[in-house]
Amino acid sequence: MTNFSLDSIHALQIAMQNEKDTIQIYEHMLNHVRDSKGRELIHRLIIDEHQHQTKIKEKILLAGGRIAPLDVTIEIGFPNRDQIFEMELENCSVSELINIALQSEQMNRDFYDYQFKRARNKEVKNIFKWLMDQEELHIRNLRKEYQHYLT
Repeated sequence: MTNFSLDSIHALQIAMQNEKDTIQIYEHMLNHVRDSKGRELIHRLIIDEHQHQTKIKEKILLAGGRIAPLDVTIEIGFPNRDQIFEMELENCSVSELINIALQSEQMNRDFYDYQFKRARNKEVKNIFKWLMDQEELHIRNLRKEYQHYLT
């Protein structure tokens, strides 16, 4: 067990909830997209998010925390992805799907950046910095994928 503070464990639980929300978005997209290449892309995104979620879960358990539903107050400000649920996804091209995924990943990065800036505990700041870095990696990979589909 590591010596994470309760605030750090809470920060990781916030991240776990955010990753669950992201997976839910990608699963929604997968249920509505018909294009086989688009479905393949979304499936890979879901796998990536599950791997990210696993890393966060490992950190929580190492810290002696538990995986439980998070009682979140409105001040946390999770990304609002409602517009994705309202989009017509059936006929989206792969490049359009990548753009939607980029928006979602950028929302995650911005959310973690916001949490990083408001954190006072250095350990918590380090957690949110790590999460921002993970999202930046997702964004870079999606941009590379987007370039692939443009050529």
